Amino acid sequence: MIEAKTLEKERCLQMKRRSCGLPQLSGNPEVIGKIGHLAEIADPDIARVLSWHMSSDIDCVVTKTTKSAKDVYKQTNGKQQVLPLDSIFKKTLPDWNKPLPHTKYRTGWRPPGNPSYARDFLEFPQHKQECQTVFGMLLGDTLILDNLDSANAYRQEIVKFTHCPTILTREGDRIRSNGKFGGLMNKAVPIEKLKGAVFGEPLNPQYKEAESIVETLQRFKVAMQKTSKAKEELKDQSSYIELPEMKSKRKECQDAEKQLIEVEKKLGMTSSRSRTPQVNTTPPQATPSKRARLSSQTPVNGAETTPTPSPQFTPTRQSKRLASMTPTMEDGRKKLRKT
Repeated sequence: MIEAKTLEKERCLQMKRRSCGLPQLSGNPEVIGKIGHLAEIADPDIARVLSWHMSSDIDCVVTKTTKSAKDVYKQTNGKQQVLPLDSIFKKTLPDWNKPLPHTKYRTGWRPPGNPSYARDFLEFPQHKQECQTVFGMLLGDTLILDNLDSANAYRQEIVKFTHCPTILTREGDRIRSNGKFGGLMNKAVPIEKLKGAVFGEPLNPQYKEAESIVETLQRFKVAMQKTSKAKEELKDQSSYIELPEMKSKRKECQDAEKQLIEVEKKLGMTSSRSRTPQVNTTPPQATPSKRARLSSQTPVNGAETTPTPSPQFTPTRQSKRLASMTPTMEDGRKKLRKT
């Protein structure tokens, strides 16, 4: 099955499909590519009208930074259009997943012509986030409808409530955002006259399906190989355990376990007969607290009283000498300094 699906993938790759004829730029990681190479469109009618509508931008090179854009500009002597991503004001970019204009003002209305955003027909093989930024700025909220009559009817309803964006039709007509339509400037040319400056066609859906099936089958194959290997190891171990030598060793192990249990029982009986240690019932002498020692030195009626030494603690000459000294640090060693 893996071989069959691999052959199916190869057949899908060999199928003739539309491709962008613009020369590619390579060798610079800061260069994302030309706009014509960044997106793919499956519908041929949408590909024709969008390629014509974006004909002035389709040859533009998108770069990550302005510095790399300047380098491309100098290499082509100023003949190449460049668009750095760090120069795009992203706060005004349209929401990629926002609803159509009529859903906000005319809930439940089903307009003719199957309106949809032009960006919904784009597929990005790579750099999806950067491509959404670029095409969101260039296309904005451009709409796609079936024909010119449906587009005009849709615009008439939208302008009653809000601004209407540019509308393109599958037949190749364009209604600008200011309402102009008609004439050669607003009619798409045949795709042959675009001279390769068109958006490419994505791979056949069967290719993606076959690719996912091949990946799943390869993982399944690896799992089956591991399972068969584990079964063989288990079989070898089982046959090894059944040998007479292993059986005798197992019996010796069982006998040793029984002896160990008996020894543990004997040790438990010996420990239960051991003499119970005597508990010292004499209460420990309480050490006087700091407050109690201080209270003995508190003067009564303004007269000083001589502190009475505690019977539990009688200071010696050495303890007095140590109490009059404070610790100091010299060369990392702790010493006592007399105060």
